[in-house]
Amino acid sequence: MKQMLIAASLTIMGQSALAQGLPSERYMPLDIAIEAASAALAQCKADGHPVSVEVMNHHARVLVTFHDPFTTIHSAYSAHAKAFTVLSYSRASGETTSAQIAARITKDPASVARIQGIPGLILAPGAVLIKSNGQTVGAIGVGGSTGSTQDEKCALAGIAKVQSKLDGK
Repeated sequence: MKQMLIAASLTIMGQSALAQGLPSERYMPLDIAIEAASAALAQCKADGHPVSVEVMNHHARVLVTFHDPFTTIHSAYSAHAKAFTVLSYSRASGETTSAQIAARITKDPASVARIQGIPGLILAPGAVLIKSNGQTVGAIGVGGSTGSTQDEKCALAGIAKVQSKLDGK
């Protein structure tokens, strides 16, 4: 009798686990990443700023990188590092831009030293998380304008171009 009860319990637990299905997560399709990067690059070009733009997925894998032919040598690194930084530090803090992260961390010298010790991070405005119905699906980083606030403006323009597609509207 005890063995039948255990077998029945295991069967019921197994069925409820199967009924839950596999976990799902939102992601950013490549065509949307390309469209966002193109829109960010176009915004900066219209404003007279030759830049580099990089879009990463939520696992910090590079999906697309674009460079204006007249951008500076360091703009590609800057765009990459900004996107990587906002993905690295936004999960715990809830911040959505590299400008917010930089503003918080630069207030504490120990935090600045910790960041400087991690390769690939940069404390500068110009990257913004990309979300789909509130879930992070990536980040867009822009580097190379004459001011980091301009970089962020272009990143936001890239996201604005694709947000309705990301949210399924």
